[in-house]
Amino acid sequence: MQPVISCPQPSCGLPAQILGRWTWDSTDGPVEHVKTCCPDDHWFTPALETLTIHPTMNRSPEPGTVVPVG
Repeated sequence: MQPVISCPQPSCGLPAQILGRWTWDSTDGPVEHVKTCCPDDHWFTPALETLTIHPTMNRSPEPGTVVPVG
């Protein structure tokens, strides 16, 4: 299960999903990047280390959301 992150769009703040992962080489070593998308259709490909885990504790799912159990 992918972690839920905060949308990288500074003015958004909605939860976003990680849709893909890859690593690019750099002079400081490999850097893992991800493809993200939020419900407002913001798409980004940031470095994984720049993301913020979205606080999902104490939140109720939105109506119609399927929540996996177990």
